[in-house]
Amino acid sequence: MTIKVSKFQEIKLRKPAPKGVAVYGEPMAGKTTFAGKSDKPLFLSFDGNAKLAGYNAVTPTNKSDVISVIEQAEEYGYKTIVMDTVEDMAQLLETEILEKYNADNLKTANGGYGAGYSEFNNNFTEIVNLLSRSELNVYYLLRARQTEDEGLVIVLKEKLFSIIGGYSDALIEINNKHEAKWKKKRYDWDDKTLPAPLNNIIDPAKAKAAKLAELGL
Repeated sequence: MTIKVSKFQEIKLRKPAPKGVAVYGEPMAGKTTFAGKSDKPLFLSFDGNAKLAGYNAVTPTNKSDVISVIEQAEEYGYKTIVMDTVEDMAQLLETEILEKYNADNLKTANGGYGAGYSEFNNNFTEIVNLLSRSELNVYYLLRARQTEDEGLVIVLKEKLFSIIGGYSDALIEINNKHEAKWKKKRYDWDDKTLPAPLNNIIDPAKAKAAKLAELGL
């Protein structure tokens, strides 16, 4: 079928609510609890902890499981998929490839010459693409570690984080006080118009501006 172009219309810019949200913090900082406040979430809980905590959750054991859950979620009334965690999903995909080719690492898997890495990256991107094309909201939960120089640092490999970041509308940090802070966001939303839990996020820039205004600066 040939795609049809509609007639020109005057542009009316919008600020759509976030569809993909990346959330990072140290273990036990409250990432799962935070994402659990989203609209009808279904957890892809690779460690099983979300299910133990009482959330609607499944524990995939391979790539096909992950894809099947995403494809079924809307049919069963879910509005949000929570990837808990992205690192765990990456490990699952890597392990599946290593077992498939009886290899010790991705470098030698699938005949070597980087074919194992290529297969892994394709599988990872396929899942993220599937989520982005769906009508589901997505929370990508990411582990972080505390450093002296840089504060909280995301553990996920930079290349994989770039893929997640490319399909996310916001990046949120959760510290060990369970405080959620905006780190990056696609639009300057009015937080009151956003759905939970995004309607109660600390915005450091706005907080600083308000404090300066209070001091008359």
